[in-house]
Amino acid sequence: MTYSADNHSTISNQIEATNVSPLEQSGSNKNEILNSLKAGKLRKNAKNKIAALLSAATYIEFRSQSMGMDDCWNSNEPRAISVTEFWAWYDKEYSELNIWVDCKEGKVSRVRFSDCMYHFSNDVVLTFDVVTTPDNNQSCEEAEQGEAVELASFEQYEALTQTATVKQVNIIWSESRQFTDNDVLTLDGYNEKSQIEALDIGRGQGYAKTKLEIIFADGTREIFRHDIDADYPTLCHYYAAVSQVKLLSQTKAVLIYQQVRQALLEGYLSPLNSTEKHPTPPESTEKSRKVLSLGDYKARIESKRERLEARAEKAHQQSDCYYQSSKKLADMLPFGQPILIGHHSEARARRHADKIFNEMGKSVAASKKAAYLENKAMGIGKNGIASDDPEAIQKLRAKLASLEKAQEMMKVANKVVRSQHMTEADKIEYMITSLSLTKEQATAILTPDFCGRVGFASYALTNNSATIRQTKQRLDELEVMHNQEPLSAEGEIEGLFWSLYEEDGRVKFTFDGKPSDEIRTLLKTQGFKWSRYSMAWVRKLTPNAIQSTRYILSQWGMNN
Repeated sequence: MTYSADNHSTISNQIEATNVSPLEQSGSNKNEILNSLKAGKLRKNAKNKIAALLSAATYIEFRSQSMGMDDCWNSNEPRAISVTEFWAWYDKEYSELNIWVDCKEGKVSRVRFSDCMYHFSNDVVLTFDVVTTPDNNQSCEEAEQGEAVELASFEQYEALTQTATVKQVNIIWSESRQFTDNDVLTLDGYNEKSQIEALDIGRGQGYAKTKLEIIFADGTREIFRHDIDADYPTLCHYYAAVSQVKLLSQTKAVLIYQQVRQALLEGYLSPLNSTEKHPTPPESTEKSRKVLSLGDYKARIESKRERLEARAEKAHQQSDCYYQSSKKLADMLPFGQPILIGHHSEARARRHADKIFNEMGKSVAASKKAAYLENKAMGIGKNGIASDDPEAIQKLRAKLASLEKAQEMMKVANKVVRSQHMTEADKIEYMITSLSLTKEQATAILTPDFCGRVGFASYALTNNSATIRQTKQRLDELEVMHNQEPLSAEGEIEGLFWSLYEEDGRVKFTFDGKPSDEIRTLLKTQGFKWSRYSMAWVRKLTPNAIQSTRYILSQWGMNN
């Protein structure tokens, strides 16, 4: 978001700095404060630095950019506030507070406190007047140099006898700029970064809270918070002080070249795997449908694609054969030879022309069939998520997450579009940076459609919401279906022995003879088809197929 130049001429009750005002300090002290900070984000718990900035500030201004129903310029007009009012606001908004420092020519020029990272925020802005002193000629690097910080030693914890080996450190959140959320680090990698942060913070100047998950070598996990400063520069320091346990990094076994070479020559996977040469997959004891009856989905779709491609190739060959036949018949006639009306050759000539036309028609029909089969083969496995796919649940969850993300994006975009406090350029900038849209997409959203609507139309959100509900419903159905035991039954009807089973994502009925018309009609009405390949009545495995199968069993006096 862009900010206009500060202009306080229209603001009432402006606080003026005086020789007794807490807003004013001597020039040297003020320059020392303004030179000590770098541009970027400031930790919100660094109260000493914030207090120093308040004392050095020339002006403290409160800016409201909320989007309430009663928003107007009068209610959102910037106003001056006192230090006491600032601290009250600071305590109230601390949990969501973000602080940004702007520097110009090595000095702090403005500090912005915001209770929201988006445009719809309430901000407190500190501004500073430049103080000219002999120290101004110093470079930014010299101004930033201070007394070297000495990090605490680990010697006092070396005597601890209880130890724990750390396999991994997962960052949940951190106030330090050295870490980002969901970082995965080793203990040594974490300690290296935390020491850099500790040097930056120093001692007695606050600390950077970091919430993390420690995964130990024995598989146990612990949620822990590390307050980083010069006294506790590493996780080892803080954990030892709190838990009286010394953390150790997990080390890998060191193997020499001869050991590795010998193990590979003998057929072992590695020197560490000396019990078996060929690892055996664990046997699953689960009796769910996903394990027992869905089979190899990828092999099925590849087989189906190959069959369709073979049929398409055969259709191409037939088309070419018919074309060559038609062309051969046409070549038998001299070019431009008419049918001689009334001549004894008229009937034969007409039959010959019909053969040419029919052969060409068969060629065109076969060509269209080949194109249809090729198009169908290209779409195998790409047209939606199949119920008999063992990975269907994971795919549906990914689809659901994408739909929900799109729904939230459309809602936020519509709020931005309807904002009365943002220029069109600000709206485009926000949608590009925060919603990851391209400039063309953001511009299109702000362009009225044929009905004069801007943003995403209400039907787009309604339709997407309906798709989300349908996806959730199908996800629930497939989770139940995949985790059930497969259908299995057998019996006798009308003197025929029948068997029900599931195989390769299909529900199958087999009979030891030809069923009667009534039985075949019942199977057909419930979606089953006769398969010469399987020699069974087959239907694809879906939640509806399971219900239909149970209905058939109930008609035959079976309870399943």
